[in-house]
Formats: sequence, structure tokens, C-alpha cells
Amino acid sequence: MRKQQEARNLKKTKSLRGASKKKEQMLFGLNVDLRPFFLFGLFLILFFSPFMRGLFFPPEFLTACILVGSTFIICVFDQVLRREIFVPRLALDWAVLAFVFAWALSLIGAVHVVSALRELMEAAACAFLYVCAARAARNEKSFDLLLLICYLAGIGVALIGILAAAGIFPFPGAYDGGRIMSTFQYPNALAVYLVLLNCVGLALSVKSENLLAKSFYACGNFLMILVILGTQSRGGWVVYPLAVGGLIAMLPSAYRWRAAYHLVIPLGCALFAGRGFFGLLRAGENLAAVKYAVYGGIAALVLQAAYHLLAQWLNRDEVSDATRRLAAAGGVGYLVLVIAFYVYASAGALPITAATVAPVEVVRRAEQISAAEENFRNRLEFSRDALRIVRDYPLVGVGGGGWNALYHKYQSSLYWTTETHNHFFQTWVEAGTIGLLALLSLWAGFTALTVRYLRRREGGGLRISVAGAFTGMLALGLHSAFDFDLSLPALSFLLFTLFGAVRGAAAGAFEAPSEEKAAAAAGGPAGGDGTAPTGSGSGLKGLLRRLQRLSPQGTAGPPWLIGAAVVGLAAGLALIIPARNFYAAGTVGAVGARALLNKDLETAERCYAEAHRLDPFTASYAADLAQIYAAQSLAGDDAIKHYRAIDLARKAARAEPYNARVRAVLVNVYLQLGEPLLAAREAEGLLEANPMLASSYELVVAARLEAARYYLRYGKGDLARPLLRPVDDLVEEMENKGIEVTPRFRLYQGALAAVAGRLTEALAHLEEAAQERDTEFEAKAWLAAALDAAGDSHKSGELASNLREKSPQFHELYEALRKESSSWPSSR
Repeated sequence: MRKQQEARNLKKTKSLRGASKKKEQMLFGLNVDLRPFFLFGLFLILFFSPFMRGLFFPPEFLTACILVGSTFIICVFDQVLRREIFVPRLALDWAVLAFVFAWALSLIGAVHVVSALRELMEAAACAFLYVCAARAARNEKSFDLLLLICYLAGIGVALIGILAAAGIFPFPGAYDGGRIMSTFQYPNALAVYLVLLNCVGLALSVKSENLLAKSFYACGNFLMILVILGTQSRGGWVVYPLAVGGLIAMLPSAYRWRAAYHLVIPLGCALFAGRGFFGLLRAGENLAAVKYAVYGGIAALVLQAAYHLLAQWLNRDEVSDATRRLAAAGGVGYLVLVIAFYVYASAGALPITAATVAPVEVVRRAEQISAAEENFRNRLEFSRDALRIVRDYPLVGVGGGGWNALYHKYQSSLYWTTETHNHFFQTWVEAGTIGLLALLSLWAGFTALTVRYLRRREGGGLRISVAGAFTGMLALGLHSAFDFDLSLPALSFLLFTLFGAVRGAAAGAFEAPSEEKAAAAAGGPAGGDGTAPTGSGSGLKGLLRRLQRLSPQGTAGPPWLIGAAVVGLAAGLALIIPARNFYAAGTVGAVGARALLNKDLETAERCYAEAHRLDPFTASYAADLAQIYAAQSLAGDDAIKHYRAIDLARKAARAEPYNARVRAVLVNVYLQLGEPLLAAREAEGLLEANPMLASSYELVVAARLEAARYYLRYGKGDLARPLLRPVDDLVEEMENKGIEVTPRFRLYQGALAAVAGRLTEALAHLEEAAQERDTEFEAKAWLAAALDAAGDSHKSGELASNLREKSPQFHELYEALRKESSSWPSSR
């Protein structure tokens, strides 16, 4: 009895000491646990972001940024209350900071500020998720929970893809052209996303000893592989065996055969079910196709259960070695059959996709093998044009969205793409050499940390989970070298979260002993997740200790902790506030657009003014508001609205100088306002933004023509003269670029020559334009006016009579031109 009483007293004393220690650990004695709240926010982001179109579009992306910023603030406050401050220690930590810094520097040379700001916001959000994940993944259990949340999201994305393909769940853009795109609406990004999570599922399955868990992962992996096949992504098909093969090689030898079987069971079921599933989809028998998917899932579940039970039976002592060898031979035969079938199914994709990721010599050889592959040649051209941009903007780049803004200026042939299809080259273009080096440092630091951790012999279960995440992330990084997966923020968020999770788990394992010693020496708690408890360690930790000594509060260190809280709060708000403003601007701008379509100018003006106030960097708000002011200026002869429209038009041009759509709107605004010279200058800006389109050259000549006519009508020949120069330089430029000199360009060229008094040149171009159906009558109106100006009244009268009968509209144009011709310089 006495011993029991002493044991109870000792237990009570330890409990009181632990409670006292926990109370001392909390700042200002506040015993508040914020960890569940920031974990909830982190898991919410990871789970739902893939379902929101990959966060590619502004509304979803900005909503996610607000949530990320809020989660980060809670995470910082949780660290402050526990006196565990995250400080950069590892190369990977500094690389993440350098990555954000590089995108901040890209604002210096940003050609479109709003796109650059949004890219910076994405980089900051990625860094915030990195910190949150490093704190969340403190041990194997929390690391596996984070992976499981990601894996569940992958199952949901795969299910939506299958159901959309079968017409059961009509998610927009989830199935098109015979390819499954699911919620990402892009098949290649979907494929590599599921490859990553398939590696995660395989790792979690291998380490589990529970039949129910193994069956769950077998079904989940089956669904993912089925969708990977349905994406028809050759890059995904090639990186998949590299990823899972790398994972199996990294596992401890005792787990490799188990992993191989856990791989081929869902893979074999998906391959065989897929033949029937996709064949029936093509035949339009959707419900029958779904049955194949269901049967395949059941087969995966049954085979996984059979393998589990067979393995347990074979481990019994009474089972003979011959029986074990027979079972092993059957398993190996199944494995060989599945691998052979996969190689056969994906063999057609291998040469071209391998050429895309291989060194230059292999690329050249592969190009000779398949020189007709248009997709491959296009991506090489994108990369060449990206290097041309880098040559002109080498250091800090052109800011986020810079590729989409500038590639028209650098392209050697006409193509349309908003992405470089190479994440490393796109980063190089937009964040410069500094950004590329930061990105490479990220991958180098992550790989070095993970390899160092995987070489440890301790922590078998966590090592398997880390290996699964590591190989999946390498597959994503490899695939991003020839596609734009990481331009989808959802994938960037997932990648940086896993960076942080691996960092938290690996660094925690490395630093735990030293942290415990430092904590014992300082009499305080140690940060097992890689955070720094105040008053321990050397280097930065020593600096923290010295700061504490300056604090009158002793080990609590309120000045330092309050400073950390303020910095964290400011950083989070720096993401939340712009995201909120941009989101609100987009919402009210959409209302303004609907009002403008309904010709409700008052509502449209109010909405666009508010949108421009909230987001002064987006050119379309200023341009649309300028259109409204221009219309109101004409209707009411309002000089104030006239100059407001000009001011807004100039702001729009400065905000996005290479936005061709905005530039075209501004040309019309200036023409409405009776500012033809400004319209001509704006048209020149449009040509600079997109010099590969014939319509850009047409607009330049048309704008010059209208400006010259305007000044000649008012007797301002000195202002008209520079506009009337020949356009032979534009013709030469078009021919050099391989752009067709269109009949409409010839029409404007001839009209400009007629106004300038170069009548012989004018007649030649106008007669050519009059031969084409689209420009026939307008060309004849100008031709009749030019003939009249040249003194050939007979031919002019015939053309005018023909116009009067066939096209009264252009006959009116002829009459107007004939009256104007008296002010034209004459060559007669």
C-alpha cells in the first residue's frame, strides 16, 4: 500500500511539473492551442485546391491565397505562444526565401505589373505553406496524415474524371476529345498529379499491416492508374514507371517485393479494365464502361486481399519451401505479364517523350526518328524563343506573365500559347537568372536533405513515407521540364507543402538530439519540428539567446516573440489584402461588364471605377472605363469626360503595354474621342505587342489613314504629312516574317497613297483589293475617288454608278471621299 501511495504521489508530482512546464512554455501564460486551427486550414487547402480547376483562374486562386494567408498567421501565432519560432537553418529554407525574393525582384523589370504581383503572391503562398507543413509534419503520424489528405483528394479527382467520362457527373471540361482532364481541365497536369499521389499511396500501402488499409490503397491506386491511362499523356506514361521504379529501389530490401506486388495488382487491373472501359466509351456505351471500372476495382480489392492472406499463410512454419517457391513463381509471372503489357501499351509514347527530356544528342536523334511530331517541334520552338527573351532580360526577368506578354515579339512563326511548356525556362524568363538559380537551389537542397535522411537506418516507417513523397515529387519536377504543370497553383501548393513536410520530418530527425541537449542546458523546451526554441543552440540560436538576455522577461522573451508575431501578421496580411482587393475588383468588374452589355452606362461606370480603385494594375478596368467616358463625352460634349478617358487610356497602356486586346480597345477609344494621332500611336503599340498578325499591320495603316484624313479636313497638312509616308517598311517586315500581305492591307495602303497624292501607287493597290470579295466595294469606293482625283471622271463615274446599284453604303463613302479629295495633296 505504501509503495502504491508513493507511486501515485510521484505520478502526481510529475503531472504538476509537466503542467507547470507547459504553462511556462506558453507566452504570457496563455494556454491556447492553435495547432488544430492551422492544421485544419492546411488540410483544407490541400484537399480542395485540386477540385478548384487547379487554382489556375483568378477567382479560385485569390480565394486560396486568402485562406493560405490566414492559415499562416495562425501558424505563426501558434509558434509564438509556444515560444518555438521557425528560423531558416537548412539550405532548403534559404532556397525558399531566395525563391520569394527572386519573384519580388522581378517586379523591377515587370512588363505587366498585375501578373507579376500575382506570381509573387503565389510564391509567397508557397513559402507560407512550406512553413506550415514543416511545423505540421513533426513525426511519422502527422506526416502520414498530411499525405493521406493529399491522397484522398487524388481519389476524388480521379473519381470525378471517370464519372465525367461516363457522363454521370458533368463537371465542366473534365472529359473532352476522348481524354480525361477531370477538375484540372488539362490532361498532362492531371496525369503527373496522380503519378505523384500514386507513389504516395504505394508507400503508405507497403508500410501498412492492416488488410482494410491495404485494400483501400489498392482501390485508390487502381482508380488513379485508370485515369492516368485515360489522360493519354505520353509524358505521364513515361514518368510513371520511373517514379514507382525509383520508389521500390529506395525502399529497404525487406519491402521491395511487397511493393512490387502492391504496384502490379492495381496496375494490372487498371490495364485490363481500361481496355474495356475506354473501348466502350468510344462506342458511346457509358454505363457498360462504368461496369468495367467497378469490376476492375473489385478485382484489385480481391487480389490485394488474396495476396495479404497468401503471404500470411506462406509465413506459417508448416508450409513447405516448394510451396513457397511455387507461389513466388506465380507472383513473378503475373508481375512480368503486367509490366510487358504496360510497356506494349505505352511503347508508342516512349520515343518522342523520352526525346523531350533527354540531353541534346538524344533530342536530335529522336527528332530524326519522328521529325513529323508537331507537338515536339513546337515545344523546342517555345524554348528557343524563351532563350531569346532571357538574352534581353537576363538578371531579374520580365515578371510574372512576362512570357505571355512578350513571346509574340520573339516568335519566329505564328503560334498561340500562354505557357512555355517548360517550368524552368518559364521561371528563367519571368524571374531571371536569379529566379532560375533559386529554383535549382530548391530542388538541390530538397534532394540533398532527403537523400541524407533516407541513408539513415532509423525510422523505417517514416523513411518509407518520405521515399514515396520524394519519388512522386521528382516525377512532378521532371515532367514540369517539358510541360506547365507548376503553372497551376494547386500543384505548386502541393509541391511546396511536401517540401515543407519532408523538411519538418527529416530535419526534426537530424536535430532532435542536439535540440534536446540545448533544451536541457537552457531549461526550456526543444522544437522537434525544426523550429527554434528561444535560448538554445549556436549561430542564429545563439543570437536568439543573446536577445533573450536583453529581455527583462527572462526565458519568455516577449520583445523578440512579439516582433516575430508582428512580422508573421504583416506577411500574412501582405498576401490576404491584395488577394481580397483583386477578388473584389474581379467581382465588381464582372457586374460592370454585364451592365455594359446591357448598355447601362451609369452602373457600368460605377462598377468599373470601383474595380479600378481596388486594382489599378489591371488594364482592362481602366480601358473599359475609358470607353464609357468616351461615349459620355460624345453624347454630352463633356470636356471633363474627354480628358478623363484619355488619362485612363494612357494608364491602361502603361499597365499592360503588351496586351493586344487592350491596345485594340484603346485605338477605338481615341478614334471615338477625335484623337486620331493618339489612335495611330496606339496602333503602333499594338503592332509592337503582336507583330506576327496581319491584322496588327492592317490596324496601323488604317489608323494612320484616319488620322491623316482628320487633319487634312481641318487644314492641318503639317500634322498629316508624317502620317502619309509610304508603308513599304511594313510590307518588307511582313514579307520577312512570312506574313501574308492581305487584300485589306492593300486597301488601306492604296487609300493612304491616294490621300497622299501618290495616285499611280494608289490605283495599283486599290485595283488589287477590288478583286477580293471581302474588300471589293470599299476598294471600289476609294478607287472611284482616286480616279476622280486623277482626272479620269469617266471611269470614276462608272464605278460610282456600279456602287449606287450594288452597295449604297459604300456609294456614300465615295461621295464623302470625293468631297475630301479637294484637300488631298495632288500629283496631277
